[in-house]
Amino acid sequence: MLDYESMKSNPLAFVKRRTITSAYIDSTNRMGIAQTALMVQDNITGNFGEIDCDNSLINKLGAYWVLTRSKFHFYHRPFWREKVHTVSFPVSNALVRANENTAIVTPEGEFLVTANQEACCLNVNTHRPVKLTTLPFPRDGFPSPIFNDPFEKFSVPDDQYAEIYRQKVYSQNIDVSHHMNNIEYIKLALNVLSVKEIEEREPLDLEVHYMGESMEGQTLSVLHAKDNGTSYMKIQNEEGRAVFEMKLSFL
Repeated sequence: MLDYESMKSNPLAFVKRRTITSAYIDSTNRMGIAQTALMVQDNITGNFGEIDCDNSLINKLGAYWVLTRSKFHFYHRPFWREKVHTVSFPVSNALVRANENTAIVTPEGEFLVTANQEACCLNVNTHRPVKLTTLPFPRDGFPSPIFNDPFEKFSVPDDQYAEIYRQKVYSQNIDVSHHMNNIEYIKLALNVLSVKEIEEREPLDLEVHYMGESMEGQTLSVLHAKDNGTSYMKIQNEEGRAVFEMKLSFL
């Protein structure tokens, strides 16, 4: 259970009441996997804006935020039109990386989804990491974490992956940073699964690693491997370099 009301008074927490609209559901009539990541990303953006540390300010300091890794645990996916509460807050400030926890809960505070995002700031010119101590990001007073599962290193050998399809990057895949949006990678990766596979299995854990940038006009290869019922997806650019990888396990 999450004490949603107490989080409202914490200056580092961003809380928002939401309705699961048609924009957030998949063919199951419940909140989709990629759509869950979108809601979490949207809440994080709101949190960074409220603590005066989003890209509109960071850009003026010569830097920009990027997500490097994300991990989600699904308890129960809400149905279309259900009411939920979302809470996001930072839980750490390391040298160059910050971690941000998010919970999607029922109005009574029961967990539906919990997540952790790892982010860092890059210099707009060099694309090298910027020390968070040089930015107005909080340094202490963080709320207690609600997500403690560590990020993993995927151990599936390259020769177990099979290319499923190729996809060119078009204008509608591009976000304000002028490279492919994070959620687009998840959507491309999920395309290796059929509608039947998605509808018959319930997601349990999702982990994604953002490993590079993809630009308009590039052609990406989407690969898939399975290991003990868990799906591993990888996206490579035209040079064969991995720009994204994902692990999805089911109940």
